[in-house]
Amino acid sequence: MFDLIIYNAKIVDGRGVSPFVGHVAIKDDEIVEIIPASTPEFPLPSSTRKAIDATGLIMTPGFIDVHGHSDLNILACPEMESKLRQGITTEIIGNCGESAFPLFGAFRQSTREELRRLDLEPRWNSAEQYFTCLEAIKPACNIASCVGHGSVRAAVMGYGDNEPTNAELGQMKREIALALQAGAIGMSTGLIYPPGIFSTVDEIAQLQCTAREYGGIYSSHIRSEGDLLLQAANEFIEIIGKTGSQGQFSHLKASGRRNWGKVQLVIDTIEEAITRGANIWWDKYPYIASSTSLASLLPKWVLAGGRDAAIERLRDKSTQLEIIAEAERANEGCDGWESVLVVDAACDEYTELQGFSIGEAARRKKVEAGELFLSLLVASELRAAICNFTMNWQETDLAILHARGMVCTDAACRAPKGVLSHDSPHPRAYGTFGAFFRRYVKEKRLLSLEEAVRKVTSFPCEVFGIKKRGRIQKGYFADLLLIEWDSFRDASDFSAPHRFCEGLRTVVVNGKITFHDGAYTGLRGGRVLRRCKDGIA
Repeated sequence: MFDLIIYNAKIVDGRGVSPFVGHVAIKDDEIVEIIPASTPEFPLPSSTRKAIDATGLIMTPGFIDVHGHSDLNILACPEMESKLRQGITTEIIGNCGESAFPLFGAFRQSTREELRRLDLEPRWNSAEQYFTCLEAIKPACNIASCVGHGSVRAAVMGYGDNEPTNAELGQMKREIALALQAGAIGMSTGLIYPPGIFSTVDEIAQLQCTAREYGGIYSSHIRSEGDLLLQAANEFIEIIGKTGSQGQFSHLKASGRRNWGKVQLVIDTIEEAITRGANIWWDKYPYIASSTSLASLLPKWVLAGGRDAAIERLRDKSTQLEIIAEAERANEGCDGWESVLVVDAACDEYTELQGFSIGEAARRKKVEAGELFLSLLVASELRAAICNFTMNWQETDLAILHARGMVCTDAACRAPKGVLSHDSPHPRAYGTFGAFFRRYVKEKRLLSLEEAVRKVTSFPCEVFGIKKRGRIQKGYFADLLLIEWDSFRDASDFSAPHRFCEGLRTVVVNGKITFHDGAYTGLRGGRVLRRCKDGIA
């Protein structure tokens, strides 16, 4: 007897081939039969434990979010509502240099403060212990994770602007090795954030060589996405060359109107590296606004020494004008402070400003924009988050549609209620995959349905070596979606971000019906996917 049969679905199986109408039978966590509707006989729904009539619906594999940030939020909301309800069944976390592990030293203290906002306390130290915590809460989606270089550096060295000693470098290598041995899939860097911003190419390459010994990839939010984009891209390619690693270029873009046109130059440079043997891919979200910390606009020298030291510099009246001037030069928003949208004030004092630009908020407060910038950073202890309108659609389309481009949310999971509803996040947290299909298949018709499905299912599984996922195929894990195609779209926008995608009927994760007909079932089938000898499983 089958546990579940879904019958009369229009099956888009993830390979990029033409759809067909058929029935899919599931036993335990696996697809055990795929039967074309033209077959005279197939198992009757009454012969299974559960049957779903999918007449008029499209069935696809679950979507792969190749770059997410749900590392801590999963612990507060294992239902992962904003991810699951846009069709994501697998998320890769530990990106931009920050993972939830290893959790000691200065990094434990900063993470503890973040967890308090979620009403949680840290219950792990190592990657293995963190993965065990995830397995215990049974997340709704499958999770794979990189180890963050910034997390390792902060744990071992703190947030200082200094090079590691031999002993510190050795300890960081050991932490990278332990994470990879526990199943982390590679190492990530975030080179515009402290403490990654203080690291050298040699340090990164040495640590990535350790990750490479275990087959780990190198994923990087590079050192600049604006004026120094080309130099930063060359640094990324240099590290790939030095380490012989597979590379994931995080959210390829050119920030600031003065830098538009550089995405094609970066792609040309990457393609040239590929001809020399490099193995490089990239990801991008289908929006022209970024989302990051407000503190990312601060000069490097302000951030040296960690949060307390930075706040002391922000309060020092003798340096405030210099900081504001440098931050205004670093701001790549198309309209200056008017482009910088406050999405999470991270403090009660300025919660009312969420959803307003720094420019508009400053006018409401009757202060200068630079003055408000500093005040918000101090009040939030550098935790305020922003969206910044820095990109254009031509380059966004170029990055996503390219044969080496993948789709990501670059977001943590959220929920419309509870502790994950406190901010006004970028719409990509809820709407990335709905927006992708709406723009590129329905509106622009730049991709066929089957091409688009392949791009977010089997393609990323092939890139990352995720085993037995991303296709509707006998013997594969049953990560499946049922979609009302005509109504499938994103509903989240900057004015009302906490809105789920529309048109998604059913989500099955590892054979468990997690979401069906507008409601959660109470079942969560997600697993921790760990790097192993021949892939990720």
